[in-house]
Amino acid sequence: MGLVERRILLVGLVICIVLGLFAWFVLYQPRLQSRQRSAAEAAKLSKELEETRERVKGIGRLRRQLGEFEEANVAFAARVIPRSEMLTMLRRLATLAQGKKVRFLEIIPPGLDTLLQKESSTVPLRGVPFYITVQGRYIDIGRYVESLDRFPYFVRVPDFEVAAREDIRPEVEVKLLVNLYASSLAAGGQL
Repeated sequence: MGLVERRILLVGLVICIVLGLFAWFVLYQPRLQSRQRSAAEAAKLSKELEETRERVKGIGRLRRQLGEFEEANVAFAARVIPRSEMLTMLRRLATLAQGKKVRFLEIIPPGLDTLLQKESSTVPLRGVPFYITVQGRYIDIGRYVESLDRFPYFVRVPDFEVAAREDIRPEVEVKLLVNLYASSLAAGGQL
């Protein structure tokens, strides 16, 4: 082989190597990157699919919890006194007291500013305090206050004051702070 043939062979070999490198970087490398991106996206989608399957498995439990919460909310809203029925509730409380041998002597309503406050979505209900003076035997008054826990509406007695007077013995006079939980939103079903 002559020098010219070696050079031609060497130039041909260099051209083949350059063409091979060109084919590697220009043609084959983008395919490899595309495959890697596809594999990464497939792995990501598989992971999302597994997470979705896990969420779907828990959806029955979540629906059951949602139903329980809705029932609890309806039961809660049913125990809130509509503002328009507060006086009716006081009459019902007085009737209940008569059944327990307790007499209402005096009802002191809250101030006008408390009665005029309106409820909103941020403050959906308010405790409206009434001072009620009752008279009866101590045990009967205790049973009456205890029975308020079973009253169909939210009624709480956070404070009371007992006065034992000689002229009414064996009965006592008790001043009860009675909170009626009322809302103007309860009547419209917005609570």
